Amino acid sequence: MKLSLNASSRMLAPVMLGLAMLGAGCDQQKTPAREVDKQALAFDSLYMARLYAGWEKQLEAQGHSRGGRGSQMELDLADDTQFRFVKNRLLASGSTPENSPQLFRKLETLRKEKKTGTPGSKARQDRLTTSGPTENSRCGHLLPLADVASADNTVAKFQATGLVTCFDGSDYAYADVTAFAANPERTQFRVLGTESLEEYASSVLETPPLPLSLKVGPEEELFVDSVAMAFDEETGEQHISYTVAESSLVALGAHDINLITVHYPKELIGKMHSDNPIRTCLERGAVAGFLDCDYASGSKDPVTGIFKPFAKPFTGVGAADPEASHTMWFPAAGAYWEPATGAYDPSHLYLPMRGWYQVTLPSNCTLDGLTSDANVVLMERGGRCSAGTMPGTSVLKGSLPFKTPFLDEYDPTKLNAPFDGLVDFGKDCLDMYQNVRLMMRATLKATCVVGGKREPYTRSRYQDILNLDWRNACLAEGTRVTKSDGSQVPVEQVKVGDQLLANGHGQALTVTTVSRGGERKPLVKLRDALGGEVMVTQTHPMVTATRGVVQAGELKAGDSLLTRAGAAKLVGVERVPFSGDVFNFALGTPEELAVATPGTNTMYANGYLVGDSQMQLTLEKQRSSDSREVLARLSGVWHEDFRLHQARSKSARR
Repeated sequence: MKLSLNASSRMLAPVMLGLAMLGAGCDQQKTPAREVDKQALAFDSLYMARLYAGWEKQLEAQGHSRGGRGSQMELDLADDTQFRFVKNRLLASGSTPENSPQLFRKLETLRKEKKTGTPGSKARQDRLTTSGPTENSRCGHLLPLADVASADNTVAKFQATGLVTCFDGSDYAYADVTAFAANPERTQFRVLGTESLEEYASSVLETPPLPLSLKVGPEEELFVDSVAMAFDEETGEQHISYTVAESSLVALGAHDINLITVHYPKELIGKMHSDNPIRTCLERGAVAGFLDCDYASGSKDPVTGIFKPFAKPFTGVGAADPEASHTMWFPAAGAYWEPATGAYDPSHLYLPMRGWYQVTLPSNCTLDGLTSDANVVLMERGGRCSAGTMPGTSVLKGSLPFKTPFLDEYDPTKLNAPFDGLVDFGKDCLDMYQNVRLMMRATLKATCVVGGKREPYTRSRYQDILNLDWRNACLAEGTRVTKSDGSQVPVEQVKVGDQLLANGHGQALTVTTVSRGGERKPLVKLRDALGGEVMVTQTHPMVTATRGVVQAGELKAGDSLLTRAGAAKLVGVERVPFSGDVFNFALGTPEELAVATPGTNTMYANGYLVGDSQMQLTLEKQRSSDSREVLARLSGVWHEDFRLHQARSKSARR
């Protein structure tokens, strides 16, 4: 089955596309798809592929590379063909105006607003942080495509998924992935398969994997596209986008290579624990005791070349030496990175990235382009931060910090493209501690002579790293904590092995970790009616008299905090700049915590009962999750669609 488009007449050749090829995946796969205009669906897919190619050229002319921040093309519902394309993709997945009335009403409303230029009832909110406007779009749309090893060198195998994620989630989210076998000129499309998924009150949605098998040869290439949409009533966010991925048909066997090898970031400290994350401590972290910072911000002495973690002024990021860092954090030799674009900015999320992209080429090839993208996906809160486009040559563009590629001296058909640098993901993904998925893609385009003919050659590779996180929280230097004997010492004098008073019953806990660093945001200065005061970071846990444990940034005048002298009412809550160091501690040996009352990993700071670093992590994890039932999290206008979705899912499982 092929779709042919004559460039001069624009006439559509008759096509028959079976509904089995266009049915939805996952929990909708047994739901019969509504009858759609099959010729229009195939024609529109080809139309969208050409539209996307033209859009990419516009981006490149503006200095952007494919795979950077512009990898998702916004769909224009005022365009009749694009509107029909979106509706037919939904119909093919099993969604109809009858079983998804709000969804189709939303699309009609957006189309009308777009055509008439009427603004929506709610303005889109582009401010995700209090520090300024977002650098990343509120929703991210990704299309992971990976080739799979094949025992048959005449068959190329792949796997693809569609993914959409929005900051703070969305009421409704949809993504699909559809694969085609296409001729190099993109005038013939043959449908291979499709998967789709919709969710309500979702943070990260990814379709089931779509497995693909195609016969190797230059006559056809793999073309995969994806539609994603997300709507949120509270913010007024409306997201509808389209993206593609492509690959030549090569069997990934023993002699063919298409892989991304990552040396950094990787787990360095605590890798014996299966659930231990790759942790970057951006402004402060553990320097003694139980270490958990694989990477640390710090300062490199320009004279001695020595890197000191969490020392100011920050100049870059260093990796820990896993062999030397047992009870003290030591930097690894040759594992230090500075920002390529200038001074280190503590408000940004940086990740060191070092490794190789290696790919096998046919003989007699000319490299036309090598692009890449890197994204971090917030797995609990939802949202995506893209590294954007790094400066480079006309060949080397993308968000992986590529160096000059070269051919292997022992195998001239293997291209080696090393990358090494500090990648900047901006500031939008720093608000909350949570698990992160790092997604990288490299795409190579070349022109190769095959059988005496010059043929285009495209290879793409996705690589995931799970899971990463980062952390911060502390007390200002000069804050006095109470030891087990009742004496008070400044936080900067506390060391591993000291015992701090944990509560008013005389229980003491041993300091097992000391964290130190800086804080770019203003601290919270708390003052009570009895004259007591303390300065802490905005996310430090404070124990209140009535609300339990809350972050310091949530406190206001009139709240009561627990102190050594009892409850004290706050009369002042201020944000004050602070240029000194901040400290925190992990309290309790395993033996002490085994018999301690839950929630007693606390200490007295200037007389106030506050949590330790472990309580901080627990509190932030709680804030990043929402355990309410779907209907409680979902806007009422989507309740009918959700109930009909549940009924379809239940029917499909029978």
